Amino acid sequence: MRIESRRKTVNVVAMGLSIVATVVGLFFLAVILVTLVWEGAGALSPALFLENTPPPDANGGGLLNAIFGSLAMTAIAIVVATPIGILAGTYLSEYSRGSRLAEAAKFINDILLSAPSIIIGLFVYAILVVPFRHFSGWAGAAALGLIALPVINRTTQDMLALVPGALREAAAALGTPRWKTMTFIIYRAARSGILTGVLLAVARITGETAPLLFTALNNQFWSTDLGQPIANLPVVIFQFALSPYDDWQKLAWGGALIITVAILVLNIIARSLAGKPHS
Repeated sequence: MRIESRRKTVNVVAMGLSIVATVVGLFFLAVILVTLVWEGAGALSPALFLENTPPPDANGGGLLNAIFGSLAMTAIAIVVATPIGILAGTYLSEYSRGSRLAEAAKFINDILLSAPSIIIGLFVYAILVVPFRHFSGWAGAAALGLIALPVINRTTQDMLALVPGALREAAAALGTPRWKTMTFIIYRAARSGILTGVLLAVARITGETAPLLFTALNNQFWSTDLGQPIANLPVVIFQFALSPYDDWQKLAWGGALIITVAILVLNIIARSLAGKPHS
């Protein structure tokens, strides 16, 4: 009886602490979201999406150039990182079993997953900014791509590992070449999960500020030249939020709300795809 009573007491205490921790976490999350919506909604207007970032203490202005810069660098990063990450994940999952090199690659990929983004930014700064003596959108895209790559790689490995081995065996029994098995059977079974990983990678790099401070920097004007410094939402939010100008701070809240909504939408899409059955 004593042991059972002690177990019940421990269970009640542990459950109570868990509930308290959950409530505290949700409370602060709710405060952050409510504050963001309250402050950011006031900045929402057509000008926010149709005008460039204004000079200090000016009336009007928007985030058009920053939105374009973020979209351009994110798109380039994902276009480059996606095929590399999927192919690398495929090799590590399907073709490298028992290889020490593959185990080392998996270990390095896991380290990159948890590496601070500022380290990636400093690395790209050293190899793409310092030698060319100027910041650029290409350097920013490279930094974002290096952050997205391990996410796509690891997700691809995990999704391919979930595909039943019976599918591979059945294809081999029918004499199907290995590449056809991968392309038409394994990838088809894992496509929802792999696409989810790509979307999560996009959400991961959308709000990154530190690597862009060392690579793309910023540009107050409209520019499509990725060979030069280019505006982007994270850096604009960082700079405007620290400024003493009310109009800049208002635009910073608006930009933060845009990024938050974009990440929320991407996560909802990713979850919906992850919940779909394989076909």
